[in-house]
Amino acid sequence: MTEDDFDWLSTSPLGEAACVTMVKTTDVDAVVRGFGGMAGEARTVSFAEAGDELGQAYAVAVCRRGEYVVAVETNGFQGSRPEVLRRVSRLGETVSAFWNVEALTRFSYAADGRIKTAFEAGAGSAKDGEDPDCLAPLVAEIDWEAGHRRTGLLLLAARVTGQPFSEDWLSGEVLVAPIAEHLEDVHPVTPGFESLEYRHPVLAAALHRAGDEPLLAVARAAVGEVAASAGVPSGDVEFDELIRMARYEAGWSGYGGHASDADRLRLVALDAIRALRTAPNPLTAAFKTIDAAELAQQLDRRDPAPMLAGFLDLLGNPPAPSGADGARAGTGGPLERHAWITDHWLGLAASITYARSAPLDTVAAAFGAIPFGAGPVSLTDTEQVALRRENDWTIAIAFNRSPFAHRVVDTLRPHTTVLNIGWETRGNKLAYYARPGHDVAVIRPGQGDVPAPLAPFTTSLPAPAGNAAPWLLALGEAVTGIAFTPEGLDAHHTLLRPG
Repeated sequence: MTEDDFDWLSTSPLGEAACVTMVKTTDVDAVVRGFGGMAGEARTVSFAEAGDELGQAYAVAVCRRGEYVVAVETNGFQGSRPEVLRRVSRLGETVSAFWNVEALTRFSYAADGRIKTAFEAGAGSAKDGEDPDCLAPLVAEIDWEAGHRRTGLLLLAARVTGQPFSEDWLSGEVLVAPIAEHLEDVHPVTPGFESLEYRHPVLAAALHRAGDEPLLAVARAAVGEVAASAGVPSGDVEFDELIRMARYEAGWSGYGGHASDADRLRLVALDAIRALRTAPNPLTAAFKTIDAAELAQQLDRRDPAPMLAGFLDLLGNPPAPSGADGARAGTGGPLERHAWITDHWLGLAASITYARSAPLDTVAAAFGAIPFGAGPVSLTDTEQVALRRENDWTIAIAFNRSPFAHRVVDTLRPHTTVLNIGWETRGNKLAYYARPGHDVAVIRPGQGDVPAPLAPFTTSLPAPAGNAAPWLLALGEAVTGIAFTPEGLDAHHTLLRPG
C-alpha cells in the first residue's frame, strides 16, 4: 500500500482534524469504555448522522472492521492520550493517528497497557515511550514532508496493523458515545515549566528547597482551603470515577464554559484532593494543591495572598534566594564559565540590560522605575530591577523575562550602545542589540542567521547547546568585556520598582 491509497482523506469529514485509533480486539463495548464513553447514552447511527456529535471534542464513533475495533473522533484527541491508550491497548495492539487544523500531529503505538512509542509526524521528531525506536524502519519509509503528514500517519498505521483505513469504513453504522474523559495523570513537577514558579517565585523556590514533611503539610493545608466545598461522600469511594463524572455533569469545558461557580469550585476541590492522594512525590503534591487552592480562592472572589503567606509560614518563612546563593563561576571556555546560571535561581527567567556610558538615572527612567533601596540582586514576587556600574557599563538585572525589553532598548539606543539578553525556561531566549543611529538587531540562539551587527561578537563563541542562558551570558561578555559572575550578584545594587 502507498500514500495514494489515502487520497480520499482531503475531501472526507476527517480531512481537517481527526483522531483514528485502531485496537486489535473484537470487543466494541470495551473500547468504548476505554475511551471513557458513556455506554448508557450510546446509540447506533450511520457515520454521516453522527457528524454533529463528533463535531464536539468529547464524543467517539466506534465500529468493528476485520480484526480491529476502530474509534474515530473528527474533532477530538482522546485516542492520542496516554490515559486512553494504556486502557485500550490492554485489549490488544493499538495504533493512533491524530492531526488537527493547527498542524499538530501525533502517532502512537501501544501494547499490553504500555506506550511503546509516540511522536509528532516528521522524520526527525523526538520520540517518547518505552521503546521509542520500535517502529523506526517503518517510520523511515514514510514521506513526512509538509502536505503529506496526515496521509503519512494513516499509511504508517496501515503498515503496522496490516489493515488500511479505507474510505468505505465511513459509510457504515457506528456506535456513537459521548465521553466522560479519563482523568489526566498527575505528572511530576518539571522545574522551570510550572506556572507557580512565575506567579509566585518566592513560594515556589521555598517549595523546591523544602523537605518532604513540610511539603506535605503545605499540600494538606491547601486541600483544607477548598475541601469543604467538595461535597465528597464519606467512606471508601471510587475517587477518580467521582471526579470524572463530576466533570462530565458540569460540561465538557470543566472549569470554564457554562459550568456554575459552585460546580467549578467543587471540581477544583476534588482535583486538589486527588493531587494529594495520587501525586508521585510531595513536591508535586504541594505544587498541584496550591494551584488548585489559588484557583478556588479566585472563583470565590477572595484574595489568595493571606493563604499563600500561610503556606510560606508552614515552610518556616525561609529567606528568598539572593545573590550568588552558593554558585561559583566555572573555568574553561565561554559556555563553561557561565554554566553556573543553569542551576542558579536566576536561571529560571531573567532580563539583563547593558548600557554603555549611561548614567544610572537614565537607565532607571528607561524602565519607568524609581529607586527604593540598595542591596544584592534578590528573588522577589514583585517587579524589581537591580542596577550597578561595572567598568564603562551600567547593568540592569531583573528576574523574569521582561515583555517590554525591546521598549527599554528603543528608549536607550538613541543615546548609547545597548544590549539586552533574556530567557525564560519555558519561553523565548533572545538578545537585542543596538547602537545610536542603527536599527535593533535581534538574535535567537541557534535559530536563523546571526545579524551582521552581532557577527563580530559571536565568531569566538561555540554553538548554543541545550540551555541558551550560558550562551547569552557569553554573548554579553563578548560585547561588553564583562563576565557575568555569581559573585557580581552580591555586589551593591541600586534597587528599582515601577513608578
